[in-house]
Amino acid sequence: MNIGRLLSIIASASLALWAPGALAQTDTVKLGVIGSLTGPHSGWDVPASDGVQMAVSEINAAGGFKVGDKTYKFSVVQEDTQSKPDIAATAAQKLLSDEDIRFVMGVLTSTPGVPVANQMARAKVLYVGGFTAMDGLVGTKGKELLLRALDTDETAAKGFVPAAAKELGLKRVGMLLPNDDVSKSIVKIYEPLFKQNGIEVGLVELFQPGTTDFAPVLRKFQNQGLDGLFIGYSDPDAEAIIRQSLEIGGLPTKFVYRGGSSQPAAKYADKIDGFLWQILTRDLANPSDDKVKDWILRYKAFTKKEVTPQTYWALTFYDTVFMLVKAMQEAGTVTDPAAVAAKLKGMAYDGVRRMSYNGEGRAITDIDIGVLKGGKVYSIPQKIL
Repeated sequence: MNIGRLLSIIASASLALWAPGALAQTDTVKLGVIGSLTGPHSGWDVPASDGVQMAVSEINAAGGFKVGDKTYKFSVVQEDTQSKPDIAATAAQKLLSDEDIRFVMGVLTSTPGVPVANQMARAKVLYVGGFTAMDGLVGTKGKELLLRALDTDETAAKGFVPAAAKELGLKRVGMLLPNDDVSKSIVKIYEPLFKQNGIEVGLVELFQPGTTDFAPVLRKFQNQGLDGLFIGYSDPDAEAIIRQSLEIGGLPTKFVYRGGSSQPAAKYADKIDGFLWQILTRDLANPSDDKVKDWILRYKAFTKKEVTPQTYWALTFYDTVFMLVKAMQEAGTVTDPAAVAAKLKGMAYDGVRRMSYNGEGRAITDIDIGVLKGGKVYSIPQKIL
């Protein structure tokens, strides 16, 4: 079911709102939104929050939605994790102190995300997050109400690595990532995929998180016969690695970025030979899909913001808000998170993104792969669902 069709159904089901005195009969479902609205992770979570707010605004403007014989509208309650795990824990507690909040969305980075997810699981609240570490939580005992709105690394990598081989002609790469659990899981997934696609992994190095001077570790990649670097997974790290690689010299000038935007390479487009990155929702910079073009116009009108390389994170939870409405309608409840989660799992939805949630709560969605090569920027659609 597409967005237009769902909004039409929502509006039709809510015609009673326009009868005299009917507005007083509209009830409210509180939707918790949590994320880093400030701090270094805000580049991910501010757009993601905008997307939730936009979906809620559209649903409410259509008259709300009907579950059983009652009509509801969403009310958003938002908390800022400030990009810090301790603040994230406090923010989650604040949301959970409101017993009317049974559904929560947000957080795209693992450091603040893990404490949020753990608290939501203990409180038996339906929580939809987006951060990578959720892959180790979703589907485990006691975490049945946790869902992740983005493809797992394993799912995304299956299309990303062949695209890197084809678009950049890579034969031998080095991998350079932060020294943390997320990066170790990335290496475990990507190294065999590179080999399956005829790309030898010549060297793997993990740097200390917070590193700003990459020269010492980059020199290890010199004279290794490499034609590309696989880097991740934040924009500031990736930009610094590209810049310092060019300054040092004798290093590959093709980059495969397990990360979220073209921003790290934008200033160096005329100095590098290629840059690939993951667009885990849809390409908003070079849209070819009419649904995406329409969404961009509505996004600009709603947020009063222009599209930037990180705006596509606004689509992380956007479609899931509509799916949540559909799941509540099918479950016949707005107060039973377990019943609603059961309906979300297995649901397929054709919105701005084509997506579904599997039986464990992991999203399976189509993505785009961004390419910067030969002075041109374009994207390659990946049909996963």
